[in-house]
Amino acid sequence: MKKLSFIVATTISLMAGKNVAPVVSTPTPVPAPAPAPILSSDAIDLKLSTLGVGVDYEHMFNKKFGLRFNINGFRLTKNKVYDDIKYHAKLKLFSAGILADYHPWGGIFRISTGAYYNKNKITGTAKPNKSVTIGNTIYTPDQIGQVNAKIDFKKFAPYLGIGWSSVEHDGWHFVADIGVMFSGKPRVHIKAKAKPAFSSLQSQLDQDAKKEERNVYHDVKKYKFWPVIAIGIQKRF
Repeated sequence: MKKLSFIVATTISLMAGKNVAPVVSTPTPVPAPAPAPILSSDAIDLKLSTLGVGVDYEHMFNKKFGLRFNINGFRLTKNKVYDDIKYHAKLKLFSAGILADYHPWGGIFRISTGAYYNKNKITGTAKPNKSVTIGNTIYTPDQIGQVNAKIDFKKFAPYLGIGWSSVEHDGWHFVADIGVMFSGKPRVHIKAKAKPAFSSLQSQLDQDAKKEERNVYHDVKKYKFWPVIAIGIQKRF
């Protein structure tokens, strides 16, 4: 027994006299996650729409939020009849907008809102070659020189719509929008000029032109929303 105690004590003293390094466990290395794909945040869109021929510049801040700058224009000439007066009419479309896009699921579907600077208008000129009624008065071609008319809208037009656009893949893509521009009730302007030989009629003609404005306004006042339907191609980079 004494011999066993001596061996144990000797062993403990020898171990205490040595510097025994602690055992450190080395953790198993965890592989780093693959880097997320880089978001291609800019794009140029070329579109045809009810606002004319358009170009968009788009910047995506991430997969859900983006901002667009948009400009559109178009011209069309045709003959149009308002209240028995045949006008040589011109449709002139011009608008520029700033739109915020929200992709709720980070995919191609988006909800858009913003506003346009709206200079869409219709202008027309007429030189009657037969008797016409302006306001409540009948005028002959000998009395009337020219009638000028214009229909335009408020310059500030809010916009709300939906659309489809790629958010992260380089290259060419299809793009589309469906929405409405709140352009307000149309504004009607009509001016008529008497021929020099009948200049005494000008005052009466001015009053009748105002009545004619009200007549035309009654026909067009319901068109206070401008539908926006657009399709095109997109180059994202």
